[in-house]
Amino acid sequence: MSNNWYNFLSPLGAIFNDDKEVSFNASEQSTISSLQGDLYLTDLSYLGLIEVSGDDKKTYLQGQLTNDINAISSTLSHLSGLCTPKGRLRALFTIFAQGNKLYLQLPYPLLEETLKRLKMFVMMSKVELTNVSDSLIKIGVFGQQAINQLKASNLSIPGEPNMVTETDGIQLIRLAGETPRFECIGCVEKITALWQALQPKAQLINTSHWRIMDIEAGIPNVFASSKEAFIPQMLNLQILNGINFKKGCYTGQEVVARMQYLGKLKRKMYRAHCDAEQNVLPGDLLYSEKSKSGQGAGHIVDAQLSPKGGLDLLAVITSDAVDNNDIFLDEAMQLPLTIVDLPYSLEIEES
Repeated sequence: MSNNWYNFLSPLGAIFNDDKEVSFNASEQSTISSLQGDLYLTDLSYLGLIEVSGDDKKTYLQGQLTNDINAISSTLSHLSGLCTPKGRLRALFTIFAQGNKLYLQLPYPLLEETLKRLKMFVMMSKVELTNVSDSLIKIGVFGQQAINQLKASNLSIPGEPNMVTETDGIQLIRLAGETPRFECIGCVEKITALWQALQPKAQLINTSHWRIMDIEAGIPNVFASSKEAFIPQMLNLQILNGINFKKGCYTGQEVVARMQYLGKLKRKMYRAHCDAEQNVLPGDLLYSEKSKSGQGAGHIVDAQLSPKGGLDLLAVITSDAVDNNDIFLDEAMQLPLTIVDLPYSLEIEES
């Protein structure tokens, strides 16, 4: 993390854990009962950035990732996964462009090993991969007044989720959700000035609150504890435009295509709630009365304590467990999960 950015946030009560997740120690942070206020602001240092440059960058990434890299432009970002040869996700990226460079955004704890893995296959290609997490600062802005306040800072607003704008060195990525939500990216000087303009009108929120908004929007991620736990379709990437089935070969493509055209997807990502307040990690097992196998009912994608009580979560769950209302957080099967509607349909053409 940039020392200048850390030194700027520290007097505001920002405390970072080893994964660069932030919490603000102001007393009101523990009493947030809703994420439907007028304006919220947070730091996104928990997301790392890999810069990809060089003449062969798109050709190289096209052979590594699940989505069509040629579709990315200065005005469009999208999800894309890095798979093992067996089609399991090593990492899931938000990819966006800036000038003649591409940026891969992923949880910071996965950055170094992912960067090392990607560099293994550069070989003779004209490609450079660099960790730029400290030089490009990322903040999140959310709330009914987000658009008005960003406009007041003379920033151009992207109109739809995944769309991107750039104004005077600051990029805005619009994120999915019923309430306007944006990621703002720029150098430390630009983002510091933007933060100072927004903060008097905003409530500071923790990383956990920001991740709840991803859960509500049905947007998955792959974390260090869930690495290689899922194939792309289990995380609904075929619905979220995170896979292109016509782009040609990439690592794991045969498995992903076989599932799409020849297989039956028995596990999908659902949104759920549990009336329990206990720590769970991405990748943790879920349980079922009727499934005594080691695979259980499914696995956690992400779970956060809800401001309204209990746990909000995304989980990959078997269709049978969902149909039978037979999903539990604990092995004793005392903590049932309740399925909550996603903001998109899972009923799409599988072929």
